[in-house]
Amino acid sequence: MPIVAQIKAELIENTYYVIHMTGEIDVNQLPVLESITKPLLEENNVKGFVINCSELTFIDSKIVGYIAYLYTTLTHSNKKLLIAGANDTINDILTLVGLNAIITFFPTVDEAIQSFNI
Repeated sequence: MPIVAQIKAELIENTYYVIHMTGEIDVNQLPVLESITKPLLEENNVKGFVINCSELTFIDSKIVGYIAYLYTTLTHSNKKLLIAGANDTINDILTLVGLNAIITFFPTVDEAIQSFNI
């Protein structure tokens, strides 16, 4: 049975948002992803986002494009976007389009969050 697609944001230490994505996230969930993340981009106290991919099984090109949009938007505000917990499938998709060259990948969310303090 496939894992139900879910997207949620978690504020950590009033400084970082972890965007948890679960299951297969495709164009059908893009409006949900946008409605969750776009308001968070305006928060001045936030240093960046970590996209938690540890329970993500698939993303399509629209979601990859939106991840690139998040990276660009956050970077222009001197904030970071990090990827955590990507399995081989997700890693291959993001690497194929070159996002691994501009976004730092971490094995776990904890390691990604720790990197904000370095």
